[in-house]
Amino acid sequence: VMFSVMFLSGEVLIEAETLQKNQRLLDAQKLEVQAKEEIKEATKKLEAAQKIIEEELSRYLRFSSHTELGYIATSGNTDTQTASLDTTEKLTFRDHAFKLHVDYIYGKDAAIESRNKLTSEINYDYKFSKYFALNYLMGYKDDKFSGFAYQFYTGPGIKHIAINNDQHELNFQSNILYSVDLESDKFYNATGAEIKYPFVDPSKDQTALTVLGEKNEYASILLKGDYTWKISKDVKFIQDISYRLDLRDSEIYFINSKTGVLSKVNATFSMGINYKVDYVNTPPAGNRYTDNTLSVTLGIDY
Repeated sequence: VMFSVMFLSGEVLIEAETLQKNQRLLDAQKLEVQAKEEIKEATKKLEAAQKIIEEELSRYLRFSSHTELGYIATSGNTDTQTASLDTTEKLTFRDHAFKLHVDYIYGKDAAIESRNKLTSEINYDYKFSKYFALNYLMGYKDDKFSGFAYQFYTGPGIKHIAINNDQHELNFQSNILYSVDLESDKFYNATGAEIKYPFVDPSKDQTALTVLGEKNEYASILLKGDYTWKISKDVKFIQDISYRLDLRDSEIYFINSKTGVLSKVNATFSMGINYKVDYVNTPPAGNRYTDNTLSVTLGIDY
């Protein structure tokens, strides 16, 4: 009898210990689920706090840079080299923003220069409300094959921030400008044929005739729009277009457009494809209306 009582007592004890262990396991699992929920909630709060901190810091001082590099080289039956640089630098201080954009392309065909084009713009914005900013623009363009020695424009304007959210950004800008277009000097040989760029200093040829390029100074208006669509976390679509018009002569106007898609490789590098259109409605004699450029680039962000 005593043995039976001891045996039954042992079974009860083992069962009690098993129940206790099971209860501890259930309690631990509940704590695990609770801890995961707390971590998830804390992560959300941390991300929200980081976003607020970034937004507040961006009100004071923020710098960003995006650079696209392209290079093409061929040899054999054709011998060409083309390199391009398209960079945008932005500096924001409270309600003030500065942006520098430089676009340069240089190329050779059979060791002879065939592309040499520089476009640069400096923008200053003073954001006085959520949707509007005062703007000042300065631009310079130097294209050796366009028939212009240079083009320069500068003046005040206003910017409208139409859309600005996590997926879409749309801005419109209009400026009243002072513009200068200086046509390139033209050179003609003894037979009357034009000596086109690139040339070997025609001024050294005593038989060459030089015709100085005309200079056109005028007031103009610039209308510009830029749109960015974040298709996904790593893919972005870009569309920029501008229209500059001579206020005295509606036949003199310029249109520039850039359409591109960027795909991020990592936080620093991305691959892109761009299509650019540069249209001049009244080009200097002997020059075409439109320059088109299609390029595949390596993007660098920091």
